[in-house]
Amino acid sequence: MTADRRNRVHPAVPAGRGATAPDGELIIEGAACAVDMAHRTSFPVPVGMGPEGITVDAAGRRAFVACSRSNAVAVLRLDGDPVPWHTAAGREPIPVLYDQPTGRLFTADARSDTVTVLDACSGRIVRRIPVGAYPAGLGYHPALRRVYCGDTAAGTVTAIEADSLRVAGTVPAGLGAGSIAVDTARDLAYCADFMASSITVFHAASLRPAGRISVSEGPCKIVASQATRTLYVASSLHGKLTLISLDSGTVTAEAPVERAPVGMCLSPGGNRIYVCNRGAGTVSVLDARSGRESHRIVVGEGPGDCAIDPVTRRLLVTNAGSGT
Repeated sequence: MTADRRNRVHPAVPAGRGATAPDGELIIEGAACAVDMAHRTSFPVPVGMGPEGITVDAAGRRAFVACSRSNAVAVLRLDGDPVPWHTAAGREPIPVLYDQPTGRLFTADARSDTVTVLDACSGRIVRRIPVGAYPAGLGYHPALRRVYCGDTAAGTVTAIEADSLRVAGTVPAGLGAGSIAVDTARDLAYCADFMASSITVFHAASLRPAGRISVSEGPCKIVASQATRTLYVASSLHGKLTLISLDSGTVTAEAPVERAPVGMCLSPGGNRIYVCNRGAGTVSVLDARSGRESHRIVVGEGPGDCAIDPVTRRLLVTNAGSGT
């Protein structure tokens, strides 16, 4: 499954099959696989139809991929042969979230209007939880033991207790409610309202609304960083990344990326942010504090999301158009 190849580095322009950050923090490749610090890249791994969300269980050495058009979650081993096995989810699972204390997976199933809870080891369905219409985003507060689901067509957020799997309540959000990020230091949660061009803010514990932040059209993915105290907002309609202070709620910077940014993740140290540009087949690599783009990496078709394995410091990228 693996072959050694030499990467090419291009600052702030479309790249070859991989790149190295100027500070040496991480070397990455595209097409659903990885590049390590020795510039060894692995071939893309077929996982299923329409892979979107991805999450990593570093301790268990596994990655989980939501395959939206296969109605399944693919499970890959991070060490050794990565050939996946699959477990059924609901119809059109888009994000996937792993809760380590319970060993459970959560998927938001857009066309089932459910959150499916799976045993991560056996693949057994633990429960299907009804939520609002067309759920397409998930967020997580590990200390509060809560999972939050963005109900896109309903314009709400459904809060689920991670242990009991009971619905704790719902929060009014904007139309197109989807991606969710949590500021664990202040117990505030943020929901990207794609069609309302806003970020809904609410209290993660009480679920009380805490205001809204106006952003560029089409906010598709948001990520919160405790290291930089910043909320990152990828606006897919404008090819832009917006940086918002978690403390003041004000915009601190805006950075152009490429077409249709829809997925993001932070490096383990919080120094860099990786943005999946679905319309360009690339990943933009930016400084997490300034928002300055250092380079781009060519990946597979329609990259949807990414996650980093903190053990090997590899970036995994899902490619919806390539099925990898």
